[in-house]
Amino acid sequence: MATVSAESMLCSLLMFSYLATLYSIIKIAQTMITPPEEDEYGKYYEKYISKVRGSDVVELLLSQVEELRFIVEQMTEETAAEPYAPNKWTYKQLLGHINDTEKIMFFRALCVARNEQQSLPGFDQDDYVNAADFNEVPLIDLMEDFEHIRHSIVYFLKNLSADASIRKGTVNGHPTSARSLLYIIPGHFEHHLDVLKGISQTYPANES
Repeated sequence: MATVSAESMLCSLLMFSYLATLYSIIKIAQTMITPPEEDEYGKYYEKYISKVRGSDVVELLLSQVEELRFIVEQMTEETAAEPYAPNKWTYKQLLGHINDTEKIMFFRALCVARNEQQSLPGFDQDDYVNAADFNEVPLIDLMEDFEHIRHSIVYFLKNLSADASIRKGTVNGHPTSARSLLYIIPGHFEHHLDVLKGISQTYPANES
C-alpha cells in the first residue's frame, strides 16, 4: 500500500486552502481593471503585456499558480540548481528572479495607485540574482513565495478602483499606469514559462 509523506500532505492541504481562499474572492475581483493602452508603459514592456492583453488578469494570476506548482513538482532540488541552458541561470535562480520581479512590479503598482509623485527607480535583474543565494533556497520555499505574492496581488485587485488603476506615475523614467504594472506581472511569467516547461516531459500539451 502506497504511503504519503507528511510533507506531501501538508503541501496538498496548503494548496487546497490557498486556492479555496482565492477562488472565494475571484467573483468579486473580476475585474475592476481593463488592459492598459500603449501609452501607459515603456515600450520595453510591450513584449510582456502583449502576451496577456486579452486575458482576465485575475483568472490568469490564479491559473499561473497551478501551472507553476505542476512544473515545480517535476523538479528535484538537484535539477533545480542546474542551469537551464549553458551560461544561463539555474531553475532556482529563474524562480527567484520571477518572485523578485513580481514583488517589484507589485510595489510599483501600489505606489502609483496611491498617487506617488516621486520617480520609482529601475533595477538590474542580473545584479539582483547575483546578490541572492537562490540556489540555497529550498524549492518549496520558492514556490510558496510565489503563491503568497499572488495572494497579495489578488487581494489588492479586489479593492482597487477603476480610477486608481489608470493613475500614472514615473517608473524608470517612463509614465506608467498602475494597471500596466499589474498586467506586466503575468506577462513576465508567460515570458519565462517555456523555459520552465522544458524541465517537465509531462506538461499538459493543451496548456500554455
